[in-house]
Amino acid sequence: MKGILIQQKVFKAIDGKYADTVSDDKKLENDEYAYSSIILNLSYSVIRKVGKQESAKELWKKLEELYTETSLPSKLFLLEKFFRYKLDLSKNIDENIDDFTKLIQDIKLTGDKNIDDYSPIVLLNAIPETYGDVKAAIKYGRDNVNLETVVSGLKSKEMDLRLTSLVKTKMK
Repeated sequence: MKGILIQQKVFKAIDGKYADTVSDDKKLENDEYAYSSIILNLSYSVIRKVGKQESAKELWKKLEELYTETSLPSKLFLLEKFFRYKLDLSKNIDENIDDFTKLIQDIKLTGDKNIDDYSPIVLLNAIPETYGDVKAAIKYGRDNVNLETVVSGLKSKEMDLRLTSLVKTKMK
């Protein structure tokens, strides 16, 4: 949403960083445009939750209160989910990585700045036995491990498993 408001050049209605030369009429116009842009991108249930807000800035603040909870129990829940993460073999690697990345982003929203340091290790531990050779190659064949290396190894192994399965199917 922030990206949309920035693209429409009305995010200043939220952050209040106007130049001194901007008139009150222009500020009001930006606020109305930002407010309507936000409202038009919300579901009815979210609109009911935010209630009647008078300005784009108030609406933005209410949405942040509702959806960027950084309480300790919330953060602990996300961290627990992160450190217990396992790949779901019923999904492809891209879907698993998308889930994992979303979890990382949610943790970052709680203010954790170090989560990127642990991500490759957690993903490496999430690898099932089917991908054991990839895990061993990454774990013992490198001086350092980053998330891209683990993802690349998983994608390569997934393609290899698909190809092997395809060849076996054609041989029958």
